[in-house]
Amino acid sequence: MNSVLYKVLVIEDEVPARDLLRKFLENWPQFEVGGIARTGSQAIDLLKKEKFDLMFLDINLPEKTGLQVLEEIGESLPVLVFTTAYREHTLKAFEVGACDYLLKPYTKERFSACMERALHHLQLKSISNSRASGEPDPVFVFRDGGLIHRVLYADLYYLTANGKRSVLHTKDGDYETAKLLGDLEKELPKTDFLRIHRKHMVNRNLVSAAKSQAGGAYTIYLKDEDETNLPVGREFVEGVKGLFGK
Repeated sequence: MNSVLYKVLVIEDEVPARDLLRKFLENWPQFEVGGIARTGSQAIDLLKKEKFDLMFLDINLPEKTGLQVLEEIGESLPVLVFTTAYREHTLKAFEVGACDYLLKPYTKERFSACMERALHHLQLKSISNSRASGEPDPVFVFRDGGLIHRVLYADLYYLTANGKRSVLHTKDGDYETAKLLGDLEKELPKTDFLRIHRKHMVNRNLVSAAKSQAGGAYTIYLKDEDETNLPVGREFVEGVKGLFGK
């Protein structure tokens, strides 16, 4: 099972900086490094040949600078994060549409904040593309009591069975709907949601880690505000391992 959703291009001439990016990205299983460029010219070649969702771009590069790379590629760019040791480029970075600016050296915590921002931009871009193509927004519509709600897939964190009803845990709070979890599993796209237990289904994009327990059991951890952790049923372990390429 391949759960990678976003392809990343790293444009960086310094080996330690490239290695650090790759190390930090290991904690984000929905992202995969799909290309590495060591010079501005290599970056341009890769961007013209392949499609990337997110790119980390150093400004001071051999052959062509990061800003020259942007000028030559034009508007069809991935979501952009600048990485540089020079603070004076900050304003220019946001003028050209960067979603974040990582000032070297940066910490793991600062990188995580950057990735949350990048993920948000990617989700907004997906919604925008859906609207432009005439496709329906990636939203889930459900009834809670006498009200009908619409929630973006990105804001639906996980779902829990509650007898003959289900609880939807979202960015804006918890809702209860008169549907079985099995029925919701059929309605929600498997590209975004994964059944991990007879009582739980989770948003794949929010799974940050999985920990093995005694007897072959697993617990998964989500990147939501509550840092939720949930048990994995034995029959669902292989699916969870697939999130991490195992």
